[in-house]
Order: sequence, then C-alpha cells, then structure tokens
Amino acid sequence: MNRPSTLKLIGRSLFMIIAILAVSACGAFASELQEGCTNPFACNYNPESIEDDGSCEYLSCIGCMNEFACNFDPLAIYPDLSCEYFTCAGCTSPLACNYDDSATVPDDTSCDFESCAGCTDFTACNFDSEATLSTPITCEYPEPDYDCEGNSIGCINCAPVFLSSFTPDTVACASELPTGPDDEIIAIVPATGDTLEVQSFLASITGDYTLNLGTTALGAGPDGAIRLFGLSQQLGLANSDYFIESFPLMVSRYANGIAVVTGQVADAANASLKWNVHLVLEDVASGTDWIEANENHDFVTAYECEADTANWTTYRMNNEQSYLLGAGGYEGSYLQLSHMPFSESKRFQCGVGGNGVNCEYGLGGWFSWEGAILGQTVMGMSGDLVIDMGEDVTLNVPCGSEYVMQFYNALNADSGDFTEEIQYTYAVDTTAPVMEASCENLVSLCFDSAAGIALPEVCSFNADNCGGELTTNLNEIILSGDPSTNAPFEIERTYTASDCSGNVATFVQNLVFDGTECEEPDGLITTAFDSASSDAGQTTPNSQTNQANDTFSGWTRSSTIAPNPTESSSVLTVRDAKEAMTIRIFNLAGRQSLPTIALQETESRQLISLQLDGQSLPSGCYLVRLESSSTIETIRWIVSK
Repeated sequence: MNRPSTLKLIGRSLFMIIAILAVSACGAFASELQEGCTNPFACNYNPESIEDDGSCEYLSCIGCMNEFACNFDPLAIYPDLSCEYFTCAGCTSPLACNYDDSATVPDDTSCDFESCAGCTDFTACNFDSEATLSTPITCEYPEPDYDCEGNSIGCINCAPVFLSSFTPDTVACASELPTGPDDEIIAIVPATGDTLEVQSFLASITGDYTLNLGTTALGAGPDGAIRLFGLSQQLGLANSDYFIESFPLMVSRYANGIAVVTGQVADAANASLKWNVHLVLEDVASGTDWIEANENHDFVTAYECEADTANWTTYRMNNEQSYLLGAGGYEGSYLQLSHMPFSESKRFQCGVGGNGVNCEYGLGGWFSWEGAILGQTVMGMSGDLVIDMGEDVTLNVPCGSEYVMQFYNALNADSGDFTEEIQYTYAVDTTAPVMEASCENLVSLCFDSAAGIALPEVCSFNADNCGGELTTNLNEIILSGDPSTNAPFEIERTYTASDCSGNVATFVQNLVFDGTECEEPDGLITTAFDSASSDAGQTTPNSQTNQANDTFSGWTRSSTIAPNPTESSSVLTVRDAKEAMTIRIFNLAGRQSLPTIALQETESRQLISLQLDGQSLPSGCYLVRLESSSTIETIRWIVSK
C-alpha cells in the first residue's frame, strides 16, 4: 500500500522542479501565478502555487490504507495505526443461518449452521416451516399406509392383483408368437374384490431393438427431464415444477414400433418427492411420413438448431399406458398423462435436436396430466418430457431367439397403487431338419445298356419346420472302386442341414454298384388285358412303328414316346383314349420321378399328346406307366444328357 504513495510524492517533486524552472524562464509572469501550499508533503499541496501562503496542513490525508480493513480510507495518502478488522467481520457463507451479506471480512468461525436448519420437506412428519437451511437427513416419514401418529390410513391390500399366472410360455416358431394381448386377463382389488380395468401393450423382440440412457436436456434456465408446470406455484404440491432423473432414464424402442420410457425423477428442490416414470409411445412414423400426412403437422425445434427432421422418429403417446407413479414423499399419488396437443399437430420426436430445447440427440414431447397428489385431485394442461439420449445401444435378436413381452397393468385410483405384470413368450424351435421321404440310406445301382450307370440325383432336406432358411452341405467320398468304369464301386454321401435355431440333422446315403445289369422292377411290367374282353378294344401296335419303344412280349402297345431317347423333353401320344387314366413315370429303382398325370374320361376315343419334361431328371432309363380300369401299358423312356 506504500508504493502508490511514494510514486505520488516523486511525481509532486518533479512537478515542483518543472514549475520553478518555468518561473525562472518566464520572470515577467511570476507575479501572475497563484499563491497556496507549496509543500509537496502537505495534504493540501497545490502544484500550481509558487508562493507559499502558510496554509499547508498534514492531518486530513492520514488514515487506514489497508484495503482489507473495516475502516479502509481510499483517500488516505499517509498510513497511520488506525486500521481495525472487527466491525466489518462476519459470516460470508450463504448457507449459514447468520449469513451477513454486508460483511467484507470473512469470519467463517462465526457461521451458524444449526439454528435455522431443519426438514424443509412438507411431506415429512417433522417439517419445519421456519427452517431456511434444508437438512434432508433429519426428515422423518411415516410408514406406508400410516400417518405420523401411527394411525392406519390409506388402503390395506389395495394394490391390484392379477388372477393369472404369468409363467413364461413357449411356441415352436416365431410366426406363432402372440400378436396381441389376452382379453381374459383379470385384475382385482384384494381388499374389496372389485374388478379393475386392465390395460396392455405388446413389445415384440423379433428383430433388433434399441436402448438409450436419458438425462435432463438442460437448456437456458431451469429445466427437468419431466416438467409439470403449475405444480409448485399454483397448487403448492411441489417445491419445483422441474423433476430431474434420480438415475438415468431408459428409452427402449422395439421392432413393432413401440417405445417405452422408464425410470425415476425427483423434484429439483426436494429430492424426497419422486415419480416413477412409465411412458408408452406408439404409432411410430418417420419425420418425413408424418409431416407429409397432414399440412397441419409440425415439429418443435430449438433456436438455431439445424435439425434433420426428415430422419426423426415420431410417436403418439398411449394415453391409457402413460403414468407418473408417486414414490418417496409422493407415495400413493399418481398422474395419468395424455398426448398434447389434442389435435396431435405435434408429436413426441426423437432425433438430433428432437428434444426441442437444444441441438443434442434427444427425445421430447408435450402432455397434459391429471390424477391425485397427496390426496388432492389435480390436473394440468402443460407438462413435457425433455431429455438428451446417450448413444444407441442396438441389441441383436438372432434367428431362433425371438420372443414377445405382453405388458398388463392396472391402476387402483382410490389408493394410487399400480401393478404391472409381463407375460413372456419365447420361440423355441427344437425340430431338426428332415430329409425328404424319397431318399434312401442304401441305393443299389445297376448297369443299363442304354443309360449306363445312372447315379441318383442329390437328395434334399424338407423345408425348415418354421419356414426359415436351411444351411446345407454335401460331402461325397468314394469308399471303394472307380465310378468312371463299369467295375463295382461304393460311394458315400453325407448330407448335413442346420436351421437358425441350431438344430442339426445328418443323413448318410450309400450308393453301391456290384456290377449287375438292370432288371425291370416288379409290378411295373404288366401283362395286357385280353383284348377280346376289353371294352376299349386295345390292339397291339405294329412293332415296326415303335422300335424306339423297345417292344417286349406281352406289353400293351397303343401309345408312343418321341423323341426317345431325349436330351430334354418328349411327347407322349395316347391313342384311342376314352377311359379315365393315370400316367406315372418311375426310375429303375421303382421310385416315381415326376408328378402323376390324370386324364379324364371322354365320350369318344381320342388321340391325346402330352409333354413329358425330362429336363429335371438325371440321365437314365425310366418307365412310363399308363393305367386305366381296363388296361395297363408300360413304355420305356430314356433320358440321355
């Protein structure tokens, strides 16, 4: 504090020297200069005076020059010993009972934190209306369903109870999972037996779903994750209209377009006043689809936020499923929420800038509320959800792990009790793929002069029992011999198939050729009916016109196949057709290779031509069997590719 005074003195001395020099230089003008105190050390020193008039004084500029002293004199030039530090000392802690906003010298040892401390929660038994310092730890609350004097209040056994068992259920396939609620679910009040209305919604976990943590989207000024405007000032039922999450809220978005917000929020000014959050959003639509649906639709965006509303996701609040349920000091209270505005020109909006108060990734929407708080019937037209959301956490639902959650809830408005139960139904597929019935484990091969050794076509598994894709594999190894020659050999085919649930099936097939020639299968070659007794009047055709059909003694030959052999397809010509007839094609192992063809009875004999598609058949010799009530005819058909 002495340094400024020293500089002042030096300055005055320099000014005096300059003044004296000026007087010497200007001699003739000296008589015009002012008289006054010319002593630089005097309190009333006048630097413009050159003639001392005896007025100098040295007491008025002496004082306390310590700026931290209570009597600090900012005009003092010379310090004295008058500084004192007690008259302006006081408690400068704003939280103290004796906080002194005029104190300039902190005296924290004098702060009183006890005399004004007390429980400021008006729902507590020891609420202190005069307390200015809140000490929540001292608050005392009654037991549930009792008042502060221990008297029974409220409703005993009034929490809704469902008359159903919600043990997990299973179905075989995801397509069999429930798509709606069970209308037979009943809830009652145990104390009275009264039936309550049951509300329900379904969350489908049949595809990927997304989880996000939600926190208060603080904007300019007070804010809350949940805001109930008018609750504190108009109704006096809260210390603040703003409720901040007690822990992060959870936003769950499911494959069927349902979003659920759960968690807990507490009064920003009274942490004991809590709401359990249960919001259900539905009718999902992209920002683009929703805004184009009606010219009156609009978004809410924060000032200067360049929100990409086209990529927002929008929802409508489910008015029957959305509640704030009292906890802590609000035990027994509830609010049922309804979408606002009633015109639905605004929606709950999710996306970057979606909370409407900042440009962050968030969720926001507006609702009205009504219910009962601390025994008082309440309602309000303005409340909202305004939260920032953390990064998307996408949970994959693999094929075979699908399930649904059917939520059932009931509210007892008389007591504020709310009960929710969840029915889980899981898709549990335990059925392994099955090989088609026509495939055999052991297939005996033979040599045919026309077709050689024809290996059977590769087998295939039946479709998955749940309609899903099958992953298949075929491993073929030669156990013995050489299939490229006509010598005996054995081939092993191992087929495997698995479905998306992890069910695996294995089928082993052995193809054995022992060197023998093919014989006609029993039952396919039938002796012709006696033409004399046949109503159809069948006659054996001229063998010269059917050389390609390899005429055998005893076969009825009234039909032909051409071309025969063929690389792809042939035409079957049936002569004198009148009776109803079935036509089937067999391979040499006696197994039907193409679908049955049925011919209807006609009024007169006709010549009918039919296309036989051999493109799907492997090379080999086949038998075409024509059978009516009066005759059976078998023709050899060779497919050679």
